[in-house]
Amino acid sequence: MKVSEAKGCSEASSPASVGSDGRPSSTSAISKDVESIHQRYDSSGQHTALILPFVNFLSSLIVIVTRLIGLEALLSMALSAGLTVYVYNATEDNPAFDGGAMSWTLLTFAVVTPLSASVRMAFARREKALTYLKTIRSSMINMFIAHASWDWPKRGQPESGRQACKVDWMEYGDDVLNEMLSLVDELRMTLLLPTSSRARHKVLPASMKEAKDVNNVSKRIHKSLVGRMGKLSAQCEYLKLQGLPGNEASRIRQWEQFVLDSIEGLRLIKNYRTPQALRSYSRLLSVLIPPLFCPYYADLARSTGSLGLGIFYALLTAVALSGLFDCVAQLEDPFFGHTSLDGVDVQEELGECLSEHLLLLRKQTFSGAKPFQRSTQKI
Repeated sequence: MKVSEAKGCSEASSPASVGSDGRPSSTSAISKDVESIHQRYDSSGQHTALILPFVNFLSSLIVIVTRLIGLEALLSMALSAGLTVYVYNATEDNPAFDGGAMSWTLLTFAVVTPLSASVRMAFARREKALTYLKTIRSSMINMFIAHASWDWPKRGQPESGRQACKVDWMEYGDDVLNEMLSLVDELRMTLLLPTSSRARHKVLPASMKEAKDVNNVSKRIHKSLVGRMGKLSAQCEYLKLQGLPGNEASRIRQWEQFVLDSIEGLRLIKNYRTPQALRSYSRLLSVLIPPLFCPYYADLARSTGSLGLGIFYALLTAVALSGLFDCVAQLEDPFFGHTSLDGVDVQEELGECLSEHLLLLRKQTFSGAKPFQRSTQKI
């Protein structure tokens, strides 16, 4: 089948003029939707500005209560409040008691500093994972365009290049697309496997067996990924055999390298974590340190004449430290965007977006082609 020239999306490629406010004023459907959104939000802008601070505060409160207060935080809160009440009653007749003499240096250097470092490392891993995903998406889109539509005609010879080859180019493009979609599916399966590198997977027999089972599946998928990259490489060799110039083939090779490098980077982020000893240390101290400061809370309650204030301060400290550790724990495996607020939504980025874009490019390249049919192969 003759490969048609790749056509841009009609909605996105229609000419657009720019209004006085700098916004697009195109008559295309997409521009109309964008303009409608701007008009809707501009009309309610003043009203939104008045209530937005309260909405943001309520949202933050909901996040803290539903996402950052777990069983460990509740345990630390219960111990802190209970010991504060106990010390307050036990020292009621002791005029020499001075809980305010306790230093917060231990809390700062033993808990807050390590937790802050862990948060920075966890977010750095997440940003690196996003960079790898960006590289995979852009490189695979370029690879498919190259395999499906790049031509090498000779000047003055219309019957040259792809037209001179006795090849069903739509079938060839579908073979490439099938390998790409299968690779995307397997990469998504790898990244969404259960976490197998926590502390319990290193020291507890039952969890060690669980980690071994997960790692065995991960290795099988990884072998299949490498095999699919080999098949894509063979497809490039086939294009060279049909006449694709070496300089254009080298560009495809470069994109293949980018994809493979990014896959390996994502796999290593999935399998390895920030320092395990530091995380275990922070987990224990974030729970145990706040209750140890109960004399300070009791002294605060006595000096202010309000036991409730002392208990509130104890609870606030416990929530702050436990919540900070939960921020780290949720980002240790950054590929669970469907369960954590700041994780990477692998299903969206690889499954729905990338696969849909590849299928759209097939439809544009091979106009009038039948719907694409996937061929499945067991790992």
